[in-house]
Amino acid sequence: MSRWVESVERRIAAPVDRIYALVGDPARHKDFDGSGSLVKAFDISSPVRPLSRGDWFSMDMDLRGKYAMTSTVVEAVPGERFAWQARPHKDCAKWRFMFGGRIWRYEFEPDGDTTLVRESWDLSEEPLRGFVVLGRRPAREAMRRSLDRIAALTESE
Repeated sequence: MSRWVESVERRIAAPVDRIYALVGDPARHKDFDGSGSLVKAFDISSPVRPLSRGDWFSMDMDLRGKYAMTSTVVEAVPGERFAWQARPHKDCAKWRFMFGGRIWRYEFEPDGDTTLVRESWDLSEEPLRGFVVLGRRPAREAMRRSLDRIAALTESE
């Protein structure tokens, strides 16, 4: 594991396809966001869910101020992993190349009726990663809450 990647994991009593479908649908990200910063998804490139590699979506955010991010799906292997790279939305042009590039990744290891889910916050392509890394502890706590919410949403279906 790279020094620029933080990960948390949790075993969830749900099949991998149910979890993958949730994570692969940006319209549902607000439902399991543990940071409390997601407001709503908009401008999603494809009506097909889960999204595929190369698809993109934008998200209205509110974390100590309102802003928007556009994410590109960089990994989409059903039942194995789903990841997107976030950058400031085109309306935030002056910030576009100063920060952004974080990758949010979900990896899945099915085991019978349960799935080990690993969420990672990858800063290896973040230009200001040395500064952003100060947010590691809150990010880990938010990821744990996200996994708890994913469990609550998928175990009860």
